[in-house]
Amino acid sequence: MTLGEFIQSRRKALDLSRNMLATRAGISHTEVHRIETGERMQPSLKVLSALAQALEVPQEELMKYAGYIPSDDTPAIDRVFPGLKTEKQKETVGKIVDGLSRNSDLADEDLDDLYRQVEMFIDYARKKKDTE
Repeated sequence: MTLGEFIQSRRKALDLSRNMLATRAGISHTEVHRIETGERMQPSLKVLSALAQALEVPQEELMKYAGYIPSDDTPAIDRVFPGLKTEKQKETVGKIVDGLSRNSDLADEDLDDLYRQVEMFIDYARKKKDTE
């Protein structure tokens, strides 16, 4: 369910028109319309807070629908590493983390060396890409 669908559903459950919800929240009815139709997917936290109060729901619930807080069904890798975009990135990070967890006896110096190696490889890959 999207943020807009949730807000619309909750608004209707409270028997509120868009204008009534907007007045309760102190925002424009146009803003309510944009959110409900999906034109505005991630309104400001101030707007979400006002809507949560007007809809009598916890602010955190609206923040989850808006994507500010990962939902409980978000895969762990997406919660821990939200910047990973592709499945290959996620797979690679998962393999690295798995390898580290199976080798927890590595010395701190070894972990520092590993990090430097990864940084060097990333730098190499970027330069290689730039020359292609």
